[in-house]
Amino acid sequence: MKIYFKSVLRGELAQYIELVKISAVDHKAYQCTLADLDSFLFDEGINEKKLTSEQISRWLGHFDVKPSTKQSKLTHVRRFAGYLGTLGIKTSLPELPRIPSDFEPYIFTIEEMERLFEAADDLVLTRSSSRIAAEFPILLRILYGCGLRLGEAISLTWDDINLREGVITVRKAKNQKQRIVPMSVELTRILTLYRNAPCYAMQDHDFLFKKEDGAKRDKSSYWHLFDSILCELGIKGAHNSKLYSRGPCIHSLRHVFVLHSFLKAEVEGRTFMETVPFLSTYLGHSGLRETEKYLNARHEMYRESHKTIASYTKDVFPEDD
Repeated sequence: MKIYFKSVLRGELAQYIELVKISAVDHKAYQCTLADLDSFLFDEGINEKKLTSEQISRWLGHFDVKPSTKQSKLTHVRRFAGYLGTLGIKTSLPELPRIPSDFEPYIFTIEEMERLFEAADDLVLTRSSSRIAAEFPILLRILYGCGLRLGEAISLTWDDINLREGVITVRKAKNQKQRIVPMSVELTRILTLYRNAPCYAMQDHDFLFKKEDGAKRDKSSYWHLFDSILCELGIKGAHNSKLYSRGPCIHSLRHVFVLHSFLKAEVEGRTFMETVPFLSTYLGHSGLRETEKYLNARHEMYRESHKTIASYTKDVFPEDD
């Protein structure tokens, strides 16, 4: 949907949005933020082409949202201000303190992971005619074994899977950050068997996880199925403490992957600071700060590991915008 800006900076805003659209960022978020800023400038009757910290502070003040959301909006405006600077337009912006993440993901124990995989593998016994029942164990192993987001996994086609080299090319990624993800030998073997199963008649351009008509499955199908397994196993609802922001869910597998990757690196003699940059890239994060929130996991089975990681991260992660 095209937005028509109306403030004194309408021309610059329209030009900047067009630039954002062709760059590797979520232009809709920028469009929403800057449309609101445009309305504010127009309603305030500002008729001089400039952007001041006082103006931005008053604009941010009318948002009744979390500090982290305000910080995100300020980041959008800061980058727009940089563009204005290239045009010779004066800008100054307020500073917001860095907001530490209070999100603490749920981490499945090793015993819970074993039960989850066993329950997923048993789906074919109770739903023998369901294709999704056969796909689900494969999906879980990709999510856990590669740390992919659910949306990234269900967007994979066989063109993205190199079974000879054992790597996945993630093209449909968050923030358009495409990346190459190595697989374990065992996961490569499992995907090879899945790819060559005659009952599925897989083609190179096919989605790994598809409906009968060939379209990719939507996230909700897997969220509901995973949730039903959690309830069946007595995992979901068993932890009602406010300690867990979201509780156990399918995205928790990505957090399990992160923690287990650090523990594996420690056993193999790699230091924490050697591992962080590589894992951040592997996960498709835009910076180390995004990786930090994945290390906030707390679970009784991993208390000592969390203390170790917390001591390392104290001075590792840089301040960023």
